[in-house]
Amino acid sequence: MVVVLAEPLEEQVVVEDREVYMKKIKSLILASLLVIVILVSLIFYSSATFQKQGFEEKREKLLEQLYSNIDESILEGKYECCIEPPCTMCYLGHWIWEDGTCACDEMIAKGELDKVCPQCKRGIEEGECKSANESFCEISFD
Repeated sequence: MVVVLAEPLEEQVVVEDREVYMKKIKSLILASLLVIVILVSLIFYSSATFQKQGFEEKREKLLEQLYSNIDESILEGKYECCIEPPCTMCYLGHWIWEDGTCACDEMIAKGELDKVCPQCKRGIEEGECKSANESFCEISFD
């Protein structure tokens, strides 16, 4: 006679629940790893694409953003440049104006030519003047 001991029903349910739980955990871990691999790949690809851009492409993007910011300052009334295209020297803070502003056109109107940035002076001399008062375009900075 052979005696077979059967596991109690409760223990079988616990074992089955544990197996299902472990499968779910394994699936979750694999899905997480897949997402991480995809994100890392995207980051690497985008940085590699940026690095492959030539100097001219990078320069063009930079200038496009710079002039977009200057246009925004013009619309806000903070940028009164006297040349077209507007100077970048004042916006970048390489002159006496701060916070992306330019007052070169106003300084010409006041006769304070020493406060006009070198880029605007050069632009006027090269015929790029766009002052509201056309007589300002005839100024000599000598």
